[in-house]
Amino acid sequence: MAKILIVDDDAATAARIAQELKEAGHACAVCTSGRDVLEIARKESLDLLVLDVMLPDVSGFEVCRQIRRDSSLDTLPVLFLSAMDNPEEVRHGLEQGADDYVTKPFDLHQVTQRVEALLRASASEDYIDQVTNLPDAEGSRRRVQQLITRQSASAVILVELLHLHRFGTSQGGAARDKTLRHLARALKLCGENFHERDFLVGHWGGGFFICAVPAAEAKSYCKKVQHSWRKHLSSLHESSGIVHQLDASKEGASGVPESLDLLFCVTGREGNEPVSAQQMLDTLSRIRRSVGDVGVGGIHMDRRLG
Repeated sequence: MAKILIVDDDAATAARIAQELKEAGHACAVCTSGRDVLEIARKESLDLLVLDVMLPDVSGFEVCRQIRRDSSLDTLPVLFLSAMDNPEEVRHGLEQGADDYVTKPFDLHQVTQRVEALLRASASEDYIDQVTNLPDAEGSRRRVQQLITRQSASAVILVELLHLHRFGTSQGGAARDKTLRHLARALKLCGENFHERDFLVGHWGGGFFICAVPAAEAKSYCKKVQHSWRKHLSSLHESSGIVHQLDASKEGASGVPESLDLLFCVTGREGNEPVSAQQMLDTLSRIRRSVGDVGVGGIHMDRRLG
């Protein structure tokens, strides 16, 4: 049984949804105002929020942004309800941090199915990557969204450990995972002077990591990580009995095999510039594609950041 709050200024609609979900075995409460949602959510330890977008006092979009800014509520699943069914409106809603979006008029069975799917996903996912013990892709996306909704001047960085698959094939899974954990520690240590609220390191999967830092510090952070990585990687592998076999004849100036170098792609936003987490991640993907198939690392900045 899950504890669910339905927020809709149409009391009849909210009551219908609540009755349907109660029949499915959940405990439901109804609220017709957006103003009190955060207080209720904190007090009642909700498992899911069904939230109408068009509320008379505070919009559902703003309520969702407030939830994603709150560290005690930021993983609460949010299902938007809205009469706005334009694809751009739906996309905008999801970019505010919602987990799903149902347009009105809707079938009650459809709402129940979406609720059950979100509850299953929430119960089975702690958003932590098991290899690095960092936030995984979804956890990282949520943290980036938190930074944006706090209106932080943040840079988001895609860090790629080049040719990880080839390295793992050559040296084995244990060596690959140890190298990933070593990089995870380096990324965290190089940002230890940043305030926790302004700093993120997450594992996007494979050889990709996502970092968020204050925008003014983005390039210097990348250089610091790059220096630390190139300085300590060889000694790490020597102490672990790992032998470099990939492109051993090609070494950068640091003596580190190019196949294990780091590539950084950086984007960001200044102040109140309107942008979503997904837009920033999409920009990182475009920057990475523009770099092409490289064998050596480097730092590639969004032109807006200089």
